[in-house]
Amino acid sequence: MTAAAPDCSLCKPCRVMLLTTQQFMKLGGEKWDRGFLIRVGKRARLLHQEILGKVPKKVRSPIKGAYRNKVGLYPCGVLEQAYRQVLAEQAGWLREQPSTAEAT
Repeated sequence: MTAAAPDCSLCKPCRVMLLTTQQFMKLGGEKWDRGFLIRVGKRARLLHQEILGKVPKKVRSPIKGAYRNKVGLYPCGVLEQAYRQVLAEQAGWLREQPSTAEAT
């Protein structure tokens, strides 16, 4: 997993383009572990409800083998914010880990 997010500042229509978390991950050319993907999805759902005041639309996943499950569609801008917030939380958590290990 790399720390570089997709540079959507160059493509303004991307901010309102609806994507799943899987599509957003692939757009950035990254491969996230399942836990990180779930955290980004949960954060995106909270941001979507906070910003737009409604739950995101659910669709069947376009990924082969995962069609039976419904996934949320989020504007790319919401996914960017969720991605950055989860990365910041993860970085903060990693910084705290060594200090707690030294205390014991």
